[in-house]
Amino acid sequence: MPSYAVLGATGNTGRAIVQVLLDRPDATIHAYCRSKEKLYRLCPGAETAKALSIFQGHLDDNGLIDECLRGTDAVFLVVAIVDNMPGCSIAMLTAQAVVASLQRLQSSSPGICLPRLVMISSASLEPSFCDDVPAPVHWILKTAVSHLYRDLAAAETFLRAQSDWLSATFVKPGGLVHDEARGHEVRLDRAQTPLSFLDLAAGMVEVADADDGRYHMRSVSVVPTSRNIYRGVSVAEGGEYIVGP
Repeated sequence: MPSYAVLGATGNTGRAIVQVLLDRPDATIHAYCRSKEKLYRLCPGAETAKALSIFQGHLDDNGLIDECLRGTDAVFLVVAIVDNMPGCSIAMLTAQAVVASLQRLQSSSPGICLPRLVMISSASLEPSFCDDVPAPVHWILKTAVSHLYRDLAAAETFLRAQSDWLSATFVKPGGLVHDEARGHEVRLDRAQTPLSFLDLAAGMVEVADADDGRYHMRSVSVVPTSRNIYRGVSVAEGGEYIVGP
């Protein structure tokens, strides 16, 4: 039975991942969040799900995060903030907390199989994914959330520096909307807007389940396979870090 840790389980992407995993009878879920009551409120079925264990705390709680990651096959790094604040570092702090935890776990149990890391990022940080976005629009988007993107880029650089002992994948979607799941495809060459959070989540789980190394240290995107997608005003380039928790 595969086991997954979701760091940032109450955010838009995090709770979509939890919901996708709850629909699978074979999954064990470790949800890390600051408020289990919020998770219960936002994620139907979470309170009674036997396969779900909730770890309520902060990223600096070493013992708790160690227990959350212990024995998992994949870890989703989807902790989010809302504002584009100068000096914001939530993505980097999350990456550092996860790496430090895995170092502790490896030290205490040499030879253990470490989980694959799947980090949410943005298509705006992968120029080849944005070929269909007009240059002025791309510039506006990157400028509007420059501090968040700088944090994401730093976290990616940090995780890539661990490639000799960890496996990570950087999922870089286009604009996201709240809609039902309509089908998805994992791509290495492009992003597409809009994409629902549920389809993004399903794609991230697909990436996490790939145990053949095909996504090791790769940047990937998730694109919709349906054209019948809600196109509301909540579309945001770069997803979770712009739309907010």
